[in-house]
Amino acid sequence: MPKIKAGDKIAIIAPCAQIGEMSKIEKAVTYLESLGLVPVFGENLLKVKRYMAGDDHERAQDINAAFANPEIKAIFCARAAAGGTRVLPYIDYKLAQNNKKPLFGFCDNAAIQLALYQKSGLISFNGLGLAYDFRTDELDPQIDADLQTIMNGEIYDIQSGETLRHGVAAGVLLCTNLSVLMRMAGTPYFPDLSGKILLLEDVHEKVYRIDLMLQQLKQQPHFDKLAGVIFGQFTDAESDPEDGTIDDCFADFLDGTSIPALKNFNFGHTPSRRILPLGAKVVLDADKCLLQILDY
Repeated sequence: MPKIKAGDKIAIIAPCAQIGEMSKIEKAVTYLESLGLVPVFGENLLKVKRYMAGDDHERAQDINAAFANPEIKAIFCARAAAGGTRVLPYIDYKLAQNNKKPLFGFCDNAAIQLALYQKSGLISFNGLGLAYDFRTDELDPQIDADLQTIMNGEIYDIQSGETLRHGVAAGVLLCTNLSVLMRMAGTPYFPDLSGKILLLEDVHEKVYRIDLMLQQLKQQPHFDKLAGVIFGQFTDAESDPEDGTIDDCFADFLDGTSIPALKNFNFGHTPSRRILPLGAKVVLDADKCLLQILDY
């Protein structure tokens, strides 16, 4: 990926939930400008339709316009929350394929990132949410460091988590919110799991629902060709006594497989997390709790 440098124009769009007013991302815009970047705001950025930033066509229009504009070097999503899967039929994937540029987002934005990878081979970056991460006055130092590393085009490794299943595997990283991923099941945008290393996280979900989503994931095509799995943070998971634990969910998910696996990796709905390249080639060393990013 070419470096993103001072003076470059970046698109700021709201392809999922609405922000309604610039004050929601004012701190984020100031931060991006402090890096020397020049924000270009999507035409429909401030629109509101129910919980979304305009209708599906309007939100997709801002995505397509950002890819079509040769002056735009990167795309930043203002907010995630919900609505991402609704725009997928209206994205111009051929346009994105012919005008590749990174899209930064988090949570529900992963639906768009996964679809762009599946349909266009596009590598994007999951782990930065402008409205979400600037709820306080300053961006978390780890997120800040990762963003600037990525902008400089530097390759980086991440040591994090705990070993669930020993082993080493190479593959393509798909990092996503579990609920978002499973909302895509049965659609043309669900990713091919062959040779993939899945990194999963979620927030405010009941343990039994996490269990059911993981079991649904096991029933998807080519699951048997999955290379590895990393469980990130399942923040504020709720359970009744009969639900068991998150670890029970992980154990049942891995039952019958031989893939290397980690848990408690630093990715999810926590104040600090890593920004990761969705679609990049990586090596997972579960023995050393190490994720090596080979390129993006």
